Amino acid sequence: MKGWWMMRASMLMLAVAFLAFSADARDGDVRSSTHRVDSRLVLVPVTVTDRNGKTVTDLKREQFQVLDNSAPVDIVSFGREEAPVSLGIVLDLSGSMRAKRNQAVSAIREIVNAAGPQDEAFLVTFSSAPAMRVEFTSDLDAIVHPLYMAGARGSTALVDAMYMGLQQMKRARNPRRALIVLSDGGDNNSRYTEAELSSFALESNTQIYSISIHESATNVEEQAGVFLLSKLSETTGGLHFIVRDRRDLPEIAARLATAVNNLYVIGYRPSEEFLSGKWRSLKVKVESAAGQRLRVASRTGYFPD
Repeated sequence: MKGWWMMRASMLMLAVAFLAFSADARDGDVRSSTHRVDSRLVLVPVTVTDRNGKTVTDLKREQFQVLDNSAPVDIVSFGREEAPVSLGIVLDLSGSMRAKRNQAVSAIREIVNAAGPQDEAFLVTFSSAPAMRVEFTSDLDAIVHPLYMAGARGSTALVDAMYMGLQQMKRARNPRRALIVLSDGGDNNSRYTEAELSSFALESNTQIYSISIHESATNVEEQAGVFLLSKLSETTGGLHFIVRDRRDLPEIAARLATAVNNLYVIGYRPSEEFLSGKWRSLKVKVESAAGQRLRVASRTGYFPD
């Protein structure tokens, strides 16, 4: 199955992508043995977690429903796959992170340790301005080393740092692309606006996973950061975690890493109006067992090519 992903690298991380092939598919299996030019398939990567943030990996095809522009569509392919990932790690090292730096570095180590042999990653840190610390590398230990001696000082250019991360993702070699952001505050020193970042994120083929450290319920800047990261993670099909106690950072990071590396891929054929090129909304629902509350993360929409 991994070879299938590697041959169609652009398909998965566009969140919805096009592939000309016949849908000879069964539950739990996505096939590509026969090709036709008159058939398009939209593929939607989906992550499902339970109320505790644990990734759910045992759901069946019949438990999912997909709405394209509010209209239900027939699922023609369904699978679950651990695909190679290109990771971008964006870490807040502003002054407010000084007392949280050690736990944040431990969290990054958890994410790196969960990476597979075909994964690659880069590291951006930021305070008053973003800095590219490590460009894409398969030596994932190199991601953590610069953090051991890194200090935390200055203001918070969160938006600029994420923008830099999304730009760097254009150089990714793997089909799956995930930007992981860890911060304890809102932006107070960026050149780019939140609107510009949101627009760039919607056009990107990158899922944004984020962790907000929000220990003070009365801190307005922390609240602004929570809102921004939550919104961007939701619209790109990633996940957002809120940490109330910095000591929980490594555990939350491990859950995030599991989610990044495990997802369902749902395929369906769109209607003819799909070719219009206009924005289309997407919503994925899952029917859970009695009493089980599940959280579904998928891209909220797309522009057809």
